[in-house]
Amino acid sequence: MWGRGLLEGFLLPWTGISALLATIAGGILAVHVEGRSVIAIPIVFLCSMMVGAGLSGCGIQFPYMHSMVAATVIILGIALAYGRNYPVMVAAIGLALIGLVHGHADGLAIPPKSSPLVFLVGILLGSGLLLAIGVWLGLWMEAGSTPSRVFGVLVSVTGAMVLMWALMT
Repeated sequence: MWGRGLLEGFLLPWTGISALLATIAGGILAVHVEGRSVIAIPIVFLCSMMVGAGLSGCGIQFPYMHSMVAATVIILGIALAYGRNYPVMVAAIGLALIGLVHGHADGLAIPPKSSPLVFLVGILLGSGLLLAIGVWLGLWMEAGSTPSRVFGVLVSVTGAMVLMWALMT
């Protein structure tokens, strides 16, 4: 039972296109900041995800959750497509807000028969690995490079498609 909740939590960020793209894009943006806060920005993202999950667990609901998640994917894609190095505080605050939204959505996905703590540890591990992949890609793609901009456009377009789906359902 313990391992199943951990595995379910670990797989959650890998199975949703919005979470997958947002987390990888967040890792790339962590590299594309002035001063290269490669470790601090992902930690801020993960901590804010847990705050969002905690708010969800306390019964605090965000309106239009699916639309908000899709909007964060669009925003991250635009930030990458714009192609610049962002100030550390701007990136940290932006990714903290995005992590809050994604964490809240993750908190809503806790299976009823799982231990919430074990499930959230799994989410942290899965999201941490996706952030590390994003950081690795960010080290390979300079801010403003063609691969970074193209990835940003693809992320934004995918986010727009998810937003349209969320609005239609």
